[in-house]
Amino acid sequence: MSLDRASPLVRMARPPGARRRKPAAPRSLGEEIYGRIRRDIVGCVYVPGESCSESQLAEAYGVGKAPVRWALAALSREGLVIARPRQGYTVASVTLESVNEVFGLRLIVEPAAARLAAGRADIPLLEELHDRVTRGLRIGDRRSERRWIEANNDFHIEITRAAGNDRLTRIVASLLEESQRTMHLLTFVFDRVKSMGPDHRVLIDSLALGDGAAAERVARDHLENSRRLVMDALLAR
Repeated sequence: MSLDRASPLVRMARPPGARRRKPAAPRSLGEEIYGRIRRDIVGCVYVPGESCSESQLAEAYGVGKAPVRWALAALSREGLVIARPRQGYTVASVTLESVNEVFGLRLIVEPAAARLAAGRADIPLLEELHDRVTRGLRIGDRRSERRWIEANNDFHIEITRAAGNDRLTRIVASLLEESQRTMHLLTFVFDRVKSMGPDHRVLIDSLALGDGAAAERVARDHLENSRRLVMDALLAR
């Protein structure tokens, strides 16, 4: 097979000293504000159903309306805010259906990822993350609760990463991020969630032994228990 200068393979294999692609331009102000508002929505600084306007957000973040308008449009496409004609925006609600859908997807992908991760996971790192999950949680302390959520998410993402599929890891990370709002809203379930720590312990042991079938089973049981706990809490609100 011959390759000419226009071939993609030729373009990809640049010789040493060839001109490199220019670094990506810094993020626009709209993208920056989008990231800040999104983080505050996920962290329930803005709670589901809360109304907000361009002018309110512009004042809160110390910017003009243009970047806020860009950010709100992006958040609207993502489904995190809902545009209300002549009324501004409303933070999207957390529904039983959406929570159940997220857990349904997690139950499809995470047990399979645990099976693949058996014998390949970074056990010392999982031990460290498990320790962060099981200690230092102060109920009602938003910063402590946020750290717990982050550590728990990191634990599940690290197992998926060990499965060796980057797309699968991105899917699980996205599902866990979507679950964060629910957890922030249901702070009173944290005390009950702590009692599920032994599930993580058994899962780590299964992964360390390379027992894929056991890891898959434990991951599925753990997620079923989590779904039952969260759904019961939502129904009790």
